[in-house]
Amino acid sequence: MWQEETLGERYAQALLEAAREAHAEKTVAEDLALLEDLLRSVPELLAFLAHPRVEPKTKEKVLEDLEKVLHPYTRNLLRLLVRHGRAALLPKLSSAYFQALEKAGGPMHVVVRTARPLSPEIQDKLRARLAEALGREVVLREEAAPELLAGVELMISGRRLDASLRGRLQRLGRALGG
Repeated sequence: MWQEETLGERYAQALLEAAREAHAEKTVAEDLALLEDLLRSVPELLAFLAHPRVEPKTKEKVLEDLEKVLHPYTRNLLRLLVRHGRAALLPKLSSAYFQALEKAGGPMHVVVRTARPLSPEIQDKLRARLAEALGREVVLREEAAPELLAGVELMISGRRLDASLRGRLQRLGRALGG
């Protein structure tokens, strides 16, 4: 586990350095967010890509359509990870890339979890308020979390801020000794 995190961070740092030289940090970040969303929505894909008995050529064939929309650096790293049996690093790669990008002065990547999707107007207001509070550009990634019931949960630089109804009820239950 520790080794995978370190490897994911190394790959992410190398990808960021290459992207920075090509002025493609934002494009690569969008690619990684797309990959992360795809892996979340189709969990079988990661199991397939990481399976040791599936030939790398077969895995690459499955990825062909996806690769057409990716920046060459993202595409090459994806192929490298698949060919060398390191596809299991993909979920860690995007968060490590975003952390490295933030440390380098790039935008803050904030995960917004809500019970129902936010309207574009609310997203814009939230992005503006967070940018003002954090003092830098903010990129939002929204996740559906019906278990929150209402409200919002934010993940900022590895810290969770819970302003959801579920979180409030849990805190109330603890305060009442339950």
